[in-house]
Amino acid sequence: MRSFLPALCLLLLASAGLQGQNSDLVIGQWKAVLPYHTGLVVTQSPEHIYIATAQSVVQIDKIDLSPRYFSRVEGLHGGGVTAMAWSDPFRTLVIGYADGHMDLLSPGGVFNVADITNNLSITGDKTVYDISLVGDSLALLSCGFGIVQYHLGTRLFQRTAFTGSRALQAFFDDAYWYAALEDGVYRLPAGGFFQNFPAWEPLGPAHGLPSAYAVTGAVPGPGGIWLGINDALWIFDGQQAVQTFQDPGRSLHHLDGSAGHVLAGFRNAGSASLFVREPSGDQRLLEGGCLGRTLGAVVDQAGRIWAADEWLNFRHFLKDGSDCQQLSYNSPFSFTSSEIRIVGDTVYVAGGTIQSNLGGAGNNAGIYVLRNGTWDNTNFFRYPQLADWEAHLDYNTVEVDPADGTIYAGSYYGGLLRIRGNALDIYQDTNSALQGATGDPLRERVAGLVRDQNGHLWISNPLAPKPLVVWTKDGQWANFSPVSNVYLLKGMVDAQNNKWFVLGSGGVLVYHEGQDVLSAADDRFRVLNGNNANLPSNDVSSVGLDRDGAVWIGTQDGVGVVRCADVFDPSCRASRIIVTQEGVTEALLNDEEVRAIVVDGANRKWLGTRNGLFVQSPDGLTEVARFTPDNSPLLDRQINALAFHPGTGEMWVGTERGLMVFQTDAPAGGVVHAAEVEVYPNPVRPDYRGPIAIKGLPVDANVKITDVRGQLVFETTALGGQAIWYGEDYTGRRASSGVYLVFSTSRESLGSPDKAVSKIVFLR
Repeated sequence: MRSFLPALCLLLLASAGLQGQNSDLVIGQWKAVLPYHTGLVVTQSPEHIYIATAQSVVQIDKIDLSPRYFSRVEGLHGGGVTAMAWSDPFRTLVIGYADGHMDLLSPGGVFNVADITNNLSITGDKTVYDISLVGDSLALLSCGFGIVQYHLGTRLFQRTAFTGSRALQAFFDDAYWYAALEDGVYRLPAGGFFQNFPAWEPLGPAHGLPSAYAVTGAVPGPGGIWLGINDALWIFDGQQAVQTFQDPGRSLHHLDGSAGHVLAGFRNAGSASLFVREPSGDQRLLEGGCLGRTLGAVVDQAGRIWAADEWLNFRHFLKDGSDCQQLSYNSPFSFTSSEIRIVGDTVYVAGGTIQSNLGGAGNNAGIYVLRNGTWDNTNFFRYPQLADWEAHLDYNTVEVDPADGTIYAGSYYGGLLRIRGNALDIYQDTNSALQGATGDPLRERVAGLVRDQNGHLWISNPLAPKPLVVWTKDGQWANFSPVSNVYLLKGMVDAQNNKWFVLGSGGVLVYHEGQDVLSAADDRFRVLNGNNANLPSNDVSSVGLDRDGAVWIGTQDGVGVVRCADVFDPSCRASRIIVTQEGVTEALLNDEEVRAIVVDGANRKWLGTRNGLFVQSPDGLTEVARFTPDNSPLLDRQINALAFHPGTGEMWVGTERGLMVFQTDAPAGGVVHAAEVEVYPNPVRPDYRGPIAIKGLPVDANVKITDVRGQLVFETTALGGQAIWYGEDYTGRRASSGVYLVFSTSRESLGSPDKAVSKIVFLR
């Protein structure tokens, strides 16, 4: 079996797409699922507006406003964009990052420049705070350590002026180089020695400025050089500087030059404004209306101001503040996620978080639901009454009733939210069995939701006197305290309808309610930990169920696997998977915190850690793949949530920096063949070298591929409900043109063998 990584390389080179049913991805391909609501940096080309978000860059067409998204999947370095500038001669967007990286995004792709980041002689702050263009070819980078010249034609660095303090903005006005440092503005004649920063002239009292001052920025504009000094705007004509504007009570936050305009953002704790100076000399201060809290702004050729704004939605408006237009693009509300559920074709994401010390994080992201290709975000921005109910923060767990689509979401701040269509109901201590936390009675914390085989909803209510709560399918409530540990967190239900809940640093609780769900008299429960059940660690982070009924327990020190007929038997213990890699034999993921566990259609284990995503064989002994930001587009090493879509084979991955989807090669299979066995691509074109998928098979079906004469060309076993062929025979030779037959047979252990025949047309 080929691993994911070679398959990914092949597919990126293939011209034909190998798409799963109801999936827009090819096998081995990643997709970033990121929020596009808040802009951090903005710039423009003649045709497009570019807005950087926390983890991506959005290109917006100025005419039809259609977006195009760029992230690590499309080749960008990643998140943390701090500066952008457009070079029209090179048709290139120059992107600077907080870690010193630089990307050159052009129609030919992305070229990453890592010289600043990798330069060990540069210590301290390497952030690229601003980028300005000089002439046709030179990019001037203002960085935490100084000012750097980079030639876009040769793609080489030229000269560096080490300034000794943070450089905020720099530019060239044909006569002088100017640099705005955080503690002063400096200039150097055009023919001066750029690298010798002590030779740069400081602007001070001789130029009409204070002897010491704080700087926001410096840009060329109408009437001279515009300076942000001590929260006021000054104009410098080359000889003397004169203060020209100040917004009393507000500090100057950003200063931009755009198409001959000057744009300056002011703010205080409760309000903000935007100063606009036009080339004609007209000026005004915009407040309220479309204006939120700007982080930067540009003026396009139609006279519209496009703002990077902390408030929701991308926005543009005319220079007088009128004609406010807010652009909302289809995306999840935020990049955070703590739990993902997939029911049918709908994806449900809990966007809130719980801190590692089990405290609330104050996260207001809420719940994101992807249904029929459209994201629906539920949080207090959409429903302000959530804040009135004190139930608007830290939605960290989500469950769904598949019968009617009712959504249940748990807040670590204010109880249980039920969503039925557009109706919202909140359950707290006054109308349910939920209780406030001991020592914090106003906070009904919910940290885990699981729906059992009987349709009852089980709720972990951590820090409450009775932290295990049930809401029965007929609407009755009860709460229990089976153990003294009140730190019940996330949970799951196993094949015997046992409820498993993480106990923080106390292991894991296994619970069964007996015949009477509302009474504790016939309950069975057991705590599994390192002392009584051989768990690798008492610090448990996750639990997962595989397709053989085994329970995988993720801890701070790898995984333990429970395979017992009766988990309540005191002799039932977990086992560790012992693997040998690079000549070293040790327990699987020894010393790794396993934060999320899920299996794909082939029963392979996907284990999310703080150090990447591990894919293990069904028995756990063999590493099938490992994904990190070093070898894949993965947004971050830390994995917080995983969910598998059995129909499409998509693996949803919640990283610390955003949601992603990976197209596996193993959708779930049934007991018998699907009504129609799909083969794709079919026909196989001469230039295609990727995998050929046969989908709609029973679990682990035997698959034989022959030519029309019956000669066996290839044989394999399906991964879940799908088999893969690379168009080669056993010797590695490419198949000849012609028609090939696919004979598939179900596993005998599933009953009477079910068979199917399909065809592949192969062109060379």
